[in-house]
Amino acid sequence: MSRNMVVFTVGCTIGRKLECNEHRANECEISNFTIVESMDLSEYEFPDHPHLAFGTYPHSDDSTYVVAIDKELADRLQSTEKLEMQNVSLQTMVLWTNLRSLDASHNYFFELIVEPGQNYQLRELNLSYNRFQSIDFVQALPALRTLDLRHNYLESLSFSLFDMATELWKLNLANNRIQTISTDGSLHLPRLSTLLLHDNLLSVLDASEWRFSMLQELNVARNRLRYLSMCEVNHSFPHLQTLYMDENRWECGHLNATIRQLHQLGVKAMAYYDTEDQEHCSKAIDEICCY
Repeated sequence: MSRNMVVFTVGCTIGRKLECNEHRANECEISNFTIVESMDLSEYEFPDHPHLAFGTYPHSDDSTYVVAIDKELADRLQSTEKLEMQNVSLQTMVLWTNLRSLDASHNYFFELIVEPGQNYQLRELNLSYNRFQSIDFVQALPALRTLDLRHNYLESLSFSLFDMATELWKLNLANNRIQTISTDGSLHLPRLSTLLLHDNLLSVLDASEWRFSMLQELNVARNRLRYLSMCEVNHSFPHLQTLYMDENRWECGHLNATIRQLHQLGVKAMAYYDTEDQEHCSKAIDEICCY
């Protein structure tokens, strides 16, 4: 079946054969269908299509629920390389090796199941707006290039989980509850270009063991940081271009010295959020509040 030219039949089921809705050009969309845990799907025939979408997101759809994808169903979806399941109440899913792109944002997702020793090909993973408290599955995904974990329930994180993710170039951990980030030994992510940590609860950012030689954008806005080690910036982020650092608890003397050094390095110290309302700020350096 061609990836770019697929003729679809309107409707969801004909007997037990699931059909693709016709209004998406190059995707096989299945709507008006429910999958829950322990559901017998043996009589259903799923479309053999490389790009599968459950639900009608971003349009309203109260008819489609994919609460769980177990191993039996994962085995039957081996031909699917790109999967979209936004806003379908997904909670748990078994990953299959051929999947290269997964967008499971806006769900109740808390468990992505991987098997040791498998050669997973997943490159793009969007898990934003879910309920993940742990992301140990990352250790099994060495091909990852982008990982979006915005708006989850992460509280602490070991960056050592990313030790094998040497292809990773964008990591979004914003809007969690992260208080601590640790590393077990030196961590080298040679392609990482963007690291987003804003809207967390970090009071310390220890980057002494990081080697992010291609990092260009770092966002630590709206945390609880008091200081930033310029030694670590020089050592860990030698190609840093933009640093968002507003809405923290910077100590004014240290912030002043840090921003001077950032300017000397050609790094833009910027405010990520609107700076018009500065009534709460007794002093600011380059529009960054300090205390």
